[in-house]
Amino acid sequence: MRRPIVIGVLVVGVVAFAAAVPGVKTQVHAAYAAWDEGRLQDHFSRGGFMRWWYRTTGWGSGIHASLDTSPVPATASCPQTAFVPPKLVNPRSPKDFGAKGNGTTDDTRAFQAAVDAGDVLVPAGTYLLNHTVVVTASNRHIQCEPGVTLKKTVRADSNMFNYEGPSTGNSLVGCNFVGANPTRIRDWENPGHYDIPVQTNGAVDHFILAGNSFRDFFGQSMFQTEGHGGGTGAVLVFNSFANCPLYGVALVGSVNGRVAYNLADNCRMGPENNDATQDTGGNVLECNRMINGGNITGGSNGEGGVDYSGNVVRHNVLDGGYMQISPPEKGKAARYIDNTCNDCATE
Repeated sequence: MRRPIVIGVLVVGVVAFAAAVPGVKTQVHAAYAAWDEGRLQDHFSRGGFMRWWYRTTGWGSGIHASLDTSPVPATASCPQTAFVPPKLVNPRSPKDFGAKGNGTTDDTRAFQAAVDAGDVLVPAGTYLLNHTVVVTASNRHIQCEPGVTLKKTVRADSNMFNYEGPSTGNSLVGCNFVGANPTRIRDWENPGHYDIPVQTNGAVDHFILAGNSFRDFFGQSMFQTEGHGGGTGAVLVFNSFANCPLYGVALVGSVNGRVAYNLADNCRMGPENNDATQDTGGNVLECNRMINGGNITGGSNGEGGVDYSGNVVRHNVLDGGYMQISPPEKGKAARYIDNTCNDCATE
């Protein structure tokens, strides 16, 4: 008997034996269910391969944001090539309050103490923040020096930074955020729906998020505004978002925001109100680059007919993915102007 035939017979025998073993059979069913729901298909798809490649090589992933590197070519429509962050006033280091920066000791309390004391300048190191730092003051500025990673290693419904309103003029600049979800699991029936690195709650006005990198969190967004009256004038620029279960930037109940010069790797960006009672309008999404899928929108969801017509999406570059332009039922669509769509679609 030829060797290939022998091998084939052996394989069939092993499969038949395994199918009769309950434990193996259960694992096969579980694997098939994961494939059927798209989780494994996503990993084995072209997009899944590209996400792995970008994470492995760093090419094009945007995991290292910079205040002086634009994700889109400079043009008359997108002339900005850098962003100057707010000046720190007598900043303190979390290490002054006991932070270790060794990646294993939880430094949340030290960060909270530093933020309570004033502006914060974070020195190089890996800081474990498995609980929430709450910022209630106005004009409080946090900036990371090169070589800083803010890491979360647990899956829980607790954000890393909560900015509470009413407040104004706060900023978070130059930090690298890394969560505990490298395989991009999207499962909000279990803890993790609000595993959001940075969130503003209520009337947090003129908030600045600039030059930060975000990846690998379980939450529905990497940055999110929230509330009925979710703030005005947010400036979200020169950040990068990768491996998002859904949103990189989610504007909920906020107005007059600017989302610009961000790089999103298979992440969604745009306003999404829960219902028509939340504020929206005056938000501009411009000069962003979307790679490896994902999508950008001026507002497409929300019950009761949300009016997104005051929002503008312009001069963005999409390499794959799609632009979601359809308004919610009985709602009004945002305006879409001069966007470039390479190998992508509209919905």
